[in-house]
Amino acid sequence: MTTLERKSSMDSQSNAEVGFTRVILVRHGQSTFNAEGRYQGRSDESVLTEKGYNSAYQTGVALQKIPIDAIYTSPLQRAIATTHQIIKGLSPSAKSLIKINTDPNLTEIDLPDWQGKTFEDVRQNFAVEYQCWQQRPHEFQINHQDSLSKAYYHNAATAIKPEFPVLNLYEQAKQFWQTILPRHLDKTILVVSHGGTNRALISSALNLPPARYHTIQQSNCGISILNFPANSLSAKLSALNLTSHLGEVLPKLKAGKQGLRLLLLPVDAIAPSQLLQLAEFLKPVSIDFSLTSELCTCQEITSHLLQYHSTTVQLQVSRHNFPLVWQQTIDSRRSLATNTLVTGLVIASSAIIKCIIGQILGLNASDFWRLQLNSGYLSVVHYPLKDSLPISQAINLSAP
Repeated sequence: MTTLERKSSMDSQSNAEVGFTRVILVRHGQSTFNAEGRYQGRSDESVLTEKGYNSAYQTGVALQKIPIDAIYTSPLQRAIATTHQIIKGLSPSAKSLIKINTDPNLTEIDLPDWQGKTFEDVRQNFAVEYQCWQQRPHEFQINHQDSLSKAYYHNAATAIKPEFPVLNLYEQAKQFWQTILPRHLDKTILVVSHGGTNRALISSALNLPPARYHTIQQSNCGISILNFPANSLSAKLSALNLTSHLGEVLPKLKAGKQGLRLLLLPVDAIAPSQLLQLAEFLKPVSIDFSLTSELCTCQEITSHLLQYHSTTVQLQVSRHNFPLVWQQTIDSRRSLATNTLVTGLVIASSAIIKCIIGQILGLNASDFWRLQLNSGYLSVVHYPLKDSLPISQAINLSAP
């Protein structure tokens, strides 16, 4: 049984008592602009690469055993092409059975001055705007030229008005949920969109602030799953950015191979067979240190998981001191990892791991219930630089 099949089974069991709408979010496959390191925005010049087509097909294969009742996609061609490839992977006959619905509310964030430009070009020639985009995305603004106003007033200055792309994208995401969810109670829908749009969709469903826009990673053809209770626009997050179906052990580091990467593992209950699978799964991953509760079970689990990592430094702390030691470890390890990547394994109860992830995402403590963590499933967090916000790379990742 694959990761997605196990997730589907668990979600179905947890949702059986009350009517839920399950939403499977997928970012489009690798595009030409992705491969060239260019901003895309709403440009429709970017098309799928061969790798993008293959990954989209593999995503469809991974979703084969999950019944899908409806499909929605962005109207941009890189998303539409991804959707067609996913359907081919679902079933050779599915193409004629499932209708594709295009929705303008799934269009990517609007970055008219940046689209088509390389990342390096934007960093150098839009330095002030870029810094705001990275550090305060909710305040990031562009000057939008309204052609209708310009024609009416015959004055270019009058026709320019400030726009806030991230805030606008969040409103767009909310409109999508308000329109689509009432149509699909007790159903599973597939949504194929873009990195920025998916982050806004997830954030708005979890009540995350726009200031944390960059703290959620969405890889090409990464899979995320949201579960919406009946008549609700608020969801539980069942999975974030799963990429193991693409042959990746862990999601690729979007912010570069430097800083601190943490593998978070809740272990309230875990079977020996699952431990063995996880140990094999983590075998090719370089793990520099581990942080574990002093409870005997956690220590035993750590020994099993690190059987192929003889040089890993193992740290043990009491359950009560875990939050304090956690923060001290983060601060010290980040200061050592400026130009290299340091990876740590953190093993604790689901409550502790949920608290850690919730704080990283910017969730209020009263909303931690929105995180559906599964014991024995990994979550991955990356702290790229000392002064940067951490990035949640994946939640509920398991061995294939």
